[in-house]
Amino acid sequence: MDLLKIRTQSQHYATPKDIARIFCYKNPSTLLKHFREYAAEHPKAFYPHKPFIKNKGMDTLYDIVAFAYYFENKDLLEAGTRSLSFKKDLPRLREVYLFPIEEKY
Repeated sequence: MDLLKIRTQSQHYATPKDIARIFCYKNPSTLLKHFREYAAEHPKAFYPHKPFIKNKGMDTLYDIVAFAYYFENKDLLEAGTRSLSFKKDLPRLREVYLFPIEEKY
């Protein structure tokens, strides 16, 4: 007899419409533009996550965890603070925004 181990995985990337719904914004286009600019200027800020994926002919997809970190700390990040660490905050962000479900056998 083989036992199967099932693990649910939530969505990691979202469209601008999904971002608006998750963060309760009517029109997040300006905020997303600032996020893309910050991510382009600081390519290692969201390591190991890729902050956004630009698709040809489709909407840009945004990493929910990276955007949440930027959304929560926008003013400090744009001011250039070094006291924040994405890697240290990553477990909390994953727990809050990706809704993990405990594995049960």
